[in-house]
Amino acid sequence: MASPSTRPMILLQFDTDPQPSVFDAVVAVDAGVDHLLRHGGVTPANVRDLIYGCLFTRGPADLHRTALFIGGSDVAAGEALLAKALEAMVPDFGLRVSVLLDANGANTTAAAAVRLAGKQLNGLKGVPALVLGGTGPVGQRVALLLAHEGATGSAPGKRNARRRCARRSAGGIRRPRWRRWPRGQAGN
Repeated sequence: MASPSTRPMILLQFDTDPQPSVFDAVVAVDAGVDHLLRHGGVTPANVRDLIYGCLFTRGPADLHRTALFIGGSDVAAGEALLAKALEAMVPDFGLRVSVLLDANGANTTAAAAVRLAGKQLNGLKGVPALVLGGTGPVGQRVALLLAHEGATGSAPGKRNARRRCARRSAGGIRRPRWRRWPRGQAGN
């Protein structure tokens, strides 16, 4: 049996699609994961038992070498898996693993875009921003990250219903007001 410091790194890949993403698997292997356990067609109903399988086979001292990646093409379904995964953790007893949600690549794409913009503009506080496609998965996250960094602006979308849904999905994250610019005057 391997000593705790030499236990292999395990990444559980939960994907809401029937076939787990090959792209995500290749990235995980290239990042140095020792064992990649891929699960496709994961639903909120079967998350708990999968999480328990990784929590209760390693002690709290070894769980830092186990992580969970949640992917798939449906961001809302990925968020539902994340909620169930977090419910299954037992942090009071040290039974938790790191979790990354990046369904449809929305979080990593948004984070990279906002980080690059902030770097190019020497910070984003007070910077006027226009997020095109603001009701899509990437646009929603870009708008939230920009607001968190202190930018002001607008995140228009295709349909009012999707815009209302996007606001609801922000789930208690307080963000500054974003103003609407008159046509032809964005950023002035």
